[in-house]
Amino acid sequence: MSISPSAVSQQLAILEREAGVQLLEKSGRQVRLTDAARLLVRHADTITGAIAAAEADVASIQGSVTGTLRVAAFPTAARAVMPPVMTALSRLHPELRVTLRDLEADESLAALQMDEIDLAIVDDYGDGSRVPPAGLNVCEFMRDPIYLAVATGPDGTAKPTERGTRAGPTPQALRTPPAGEARLEEFRDAFWIMDTDNSHLSRVTLRACRAAGFEPHIRSSCRDFGVIIALVEAGLGVGVLPGLALLDRPVRATVRPISPPLVRRISSVIRPERRTHPMIVSALAELERFGAEYPR
Repeated sequence: MSISPSAVSQQLAILEREAGVQLLEKSGRQVRLTDAARLLVRHADTITGAIAAAEADVASIQGSVTGTLRVAAFPTAARAVMPPVMTALSRLHPELRVTLRDLEADESLAALQMDEIDLAIVDDYGDGSRVPPAGLNVCEFMRDPIYLAVATGPDGTAKPTERGTRAGPTPQALRTPPAGEARLEEFRDAFWIMDTDNSHLSRVTLRACRAAGFEPHIRSSCRDFGVIIALVEAGLGVGVLPGLALLDRPVRATVRPISPPLVRRISSVIRPERRTHPMIVSALAELERFGAEYPR
């Protein structure tokens, strides 16, 4: 938060003097909140919520949507979802200013709790590994299919992919099934171009491959989906890509839906006291419109 430890200590000492009670107590080498501190936190949440609700009520009686809407979205949504949404909002509400931060879902949720943003756009795969904190309003507005990308040969069909083993690649080619749905086990001998090791998509892909009975041979782990696409197009492996990463992007690879399907849910998250604020209402409506028109 760009605050030095000494500044934090000074502010906490002032707060303790004003409250007249101890707020922190030692717990080994760390400190923890006292019961009085936890009570104070609950009151602080109530106070900030009341202020936000008052701002929403006052804004709702204005004739136009004005102010600054602070949005954070995970990278593929920031690239594919937010440009048309921001364009539509600026056309509908010229006095509304929308700012955008490119943050991963967990970072966006933390920023929302810290009141650094007004709206978070997050993704999850329905596996229970990402649960927004209690007290936030979550609204799913679209689902994004996950695809398998394979290099395309000169004749326009899927190009054989270099086969690999634990000892390294062999000249033997992988038999590529006909176009249509792709079953992961059909690519057990291919090299895989994956998202970064700690990404949600990589973890979901690994679980799906293991459920199909194999451990993928990972050749590369890349943060940028553009790099993954380029490596797949070069025939260096197969890649798993969300639909939003492919939207409005020229791709020379063969892209196939996965069977059984892998899908991620994309949701908006707001603080409940702001749900009636006109700029929030307008932004949510545009997100719903994008989701309804998204090609699946």
